[in-house]
Amino acid sequence: MSTTTSTSTSAVEEVAYNDDVLMEILLLLPAKSLVRFKAVSKHWHSLISTSSFSHLHTLRHCKPQPSFLLRAAPSLFFYFNPTIKKFLQFHLNFAHPKILQSCHGLLLLECGSSLSVNRDYYVYNPTTGESRKLLLEKESLLGLQLAFDPSKSPHYKVICVSNTSYSIHFCEIQVYDSGSRTWKRLEEVFTSSEFRKFDQGVYWNNGIYWIASGGQILRFDIEKCIFESSPATMIASRGRRSLNMVNLMESSGRMHCVLHKDTMSSLLLVYEVTDNGNNWCLKYSFNFDLVTASFGERTCGKISVMGIITGERKEELSLVFHIPGKILACRFYDGSFEELLDLRVLKFYREGQLLFGYHDAYQFIEALAPV
Repeated sequence: MSTTTSTSTSAVEEVAYNDDVLMEILLLLPAKSLVRFKAVSKHWHSLISTSSFSHLHTLRHCKPQPSFLLRAAPSLFFYFNPTIKKFLQFHLNFAHPKILQSCHGLLLLECGSSLSVNRDYYVYNPTTGESRKLLLEKESLLGLQLAFDPSKSPHYKVICVSNTSYSIHFCEIQVYDSGSRTWKRLEEVFTSSEFRKFDQGVYWNNGIYWIASGGQILRFDIEKCIFESSPATMIASRGRRSLNMVNLMESSGRMHCVLHKDTMSSLLLVYEVTDNGNNWCLKYSFNFDLVTASFGERTCGKISVMGIITGERKEELSLVFHIPGKILACRFYDGSFEELLDLRVLKFYREGQLLFGYHDAYQFIEALAPV
């Protein structure tokens, strides 16, 4: 018996002090478990904390099922996992935090009350609890965007768009690189007559995308550091101002544009970008009236699209959306509906009201990405 125990102990010690074997085992575990395992020993903490380990872990878990961070009030957030239907309060330990963007496990935060002129900006990893404050000029700030693709690099970039000091009709770009921890100001300035909303961009395919008022899509190429624009005929043909909702959404490496004409219309259209970002094709149309038929719930024009998620197979796309009292999913591949969450049991639920707006839902994955 003692021989068996001695042999087992020896085997455990051999694994614990063999970095190659230990790393292969640890790489199989989810990110949140690894954060807890840092407390096992200084050696484990050192191994798990390296940028090379976090990069390898991300590559091994390259297609995680995304969850959502939902904002119900200025500083009240919830975590929602549509796969296991888990819903709980989510704490951001910052003063008056606002999520500007979520990108592959990292959050871009703006912190400061609505009455405060001075606000701080952070890149934050909720899984590891690590954060980095961004030092930037805030007086003429038009927008900040986070660009992070862990499959290409363990480092992220932050794109800062601001007015020039001499004219509000021109903007300038600064790019922060987490690898060098430095800002670089681009020499070229850009006209900004049609693009005034630089706070709702989406990162996809090595670029930041915005929708302009004239039905154009503006792209900032992160590698070339240039702006490009292309027509979005599905928006221009309907008139940007006549649309109740136009949202760009990225999920699992795919970019979609979701259109809802107006509150009286029951039709929602979903387009997907093709040809490396040059063309858009209609992939799905969704009728809200089917919700009434399936669940007996009247939306009364109140609907909030939270995001589009991908199943185990690429073609298994689902639209996750919120109507008063419920979070639902519409499976595009078979046209079926599923109730994911009944919100009427929540203490702060209000009859007939949406708890989360269009820009209050952020897709989120757990990752070890360093900040």
